Parts: sequence; structure tokens; C-alpha cells
Amino acid sequence: MNVNEQIREYLRNRKLKATPIRIELLHLLKEKAAALPYSEIQESLKAFDRVTLYRTINVLIDNGIVHKASTSGDETYYALCSQECSKHCHKHEHIHFKCTKCNEVSCINIRKSIQMDIPGYCIDEISVEVSGICKKCLE
Repeated sequence: MNVNEQIREYLRNRKLKATPIRIELLHLLKEKAAALPYSEIQESLKAFDRVTLYRTINVLIDNGIVHKASTSGDETYYALCSQECSKHCHKHEHIHFKCTKCNEVSCINIRKSIQMDIPGYCIDEISVEVSGICKKCLE
């Protein structure tokens, strides 16, 4: 089964239509090991207008397939969710590492989950973004 067939199957299992833009977007995100900035996604998917792309990203976020990996600066980065994420719950136990040299944003799994308790508040999500120099740039 090729990548596009796998994506079609995955979307069907999530009860979503396998539209051309969804397939191409997921293929693009799967192809890259790091999160992609919206501008790069838009450039890669020129055949689709920006409104359709924006709506598609939001549908995939709402269905636990894609997540915002970073919103630092003027750019928003997107990455694939893990298989554990669902329409009802994004389960991310990783940090987002942004390289200050190459600007790549990576989702990095951590050994211990980050837990926080703030008296009188209900925490839905904790987002951690770390910046520094990535392995590739250090070499």
C-alpha cells in the first residue's frame, strides 16, 4: 500500500472524506520529519486557495490528526499528531524544539510527562516550546 492509499485509509477510519487537499497536506506533513510553517505548506500546495487550506488544517486539528507545533514569531508551524490523538482528545507528551539557527521546529518525545497544578484553575493543555541549536546544526 503506497503512502496516499495509507492516508486515504487513515482518513476513512477517522470518518473523514479523503479529499485531494487533505491527502496532499497529510502527505506533505508525513514526508517531513519536522513541523512545517504555514507559509511553506501554502507554497507547497499552491493548487489550493488559502481559505480552503486554512479550513482543511482546522478540520484536521479538530479531528486529532494535526496540531499546532509552534506559534512563535509571525509563523505558525503544524505537525502530525500521534495515533493516540482523537477528535475528543489531543494527547501530546512532547516538547516543541525550535532551532535558532535553521528555524526548524521538531516535536521531541520526553521521558516524563509535564504535570502542573494551579489551585482554582482547570488546565486543559500544557504547551512547552524550547529553543536552541538542533543536532543537525551542531554537527
